[in-house]
Amino acid sequence: MNKVRIIGLVIFVIGIIVFLFMDWEIVRMSAATLVGLGIGLLLTGGLKISK
Repeated sequence: MNKVRIIGLVIFVIGIIVFLFMDWEIVRMSAATLVGLGIGLLLTGGLKISK
């Protein structure tokens, strides 16, 4: 695994933990964003910005 996928996995796990243990809606929305970002990084394995 490359560094970006490891970071994606860490972000994904942090998002799941925050989502499960926090009750505030804004925090859960942020956790869902982290989970989505983590899944995206896990699947793509890179940060390529095209012009």
